[in-house]
Amino acid sequence: MPPEQTTEHLTQKNKGMLALVIFLGVLIIIATTVLIFVIVGRFMHKGDQQLPAVVNTVSSVPLSSVTRPISVLQEPNGTHIAQVFRQSDQTMVISLSGGGLPDRIVIWDLANQQKQAEVKLSEAASAQ
Repeated sequence: MPPEQTTEHLTQKNKGMLALVIFLGVLIIIATTVLIFVIVGRFMHKGDQQLPAVVNTVSSVPLSSVTRPISVLQEPNGTHIAQVFRQSDQTMVISLSGGGLPDRIVIWDLANQQKQAEVKLSEAASAQ
């Protein structure tokens, strides 16, 4: 005996669900196509990368346009800057090591371009 075929009319809820499924399917197809074009485009233009704008801007500034004097920490030869932290708009903390002196931290005044304070971290000179 053949199974009975029931013809069920689409209700308003079923029509809405069918429309949603079709819409989401179309979105998936469009998104996949865009993704493929982006990936292929990046592979084709892999060597065409430009330098960042910051490099071009910095390298194009003539030295005569610098109005502030260049800061000098006046540390002995062999001194290495371990870390630099910007503490506020006016101060910077610089961790120094080597140069025949013990490890130290310098608090640098950016406005006056000079040391505000220096803290020694140990008494013995750091071995290099």
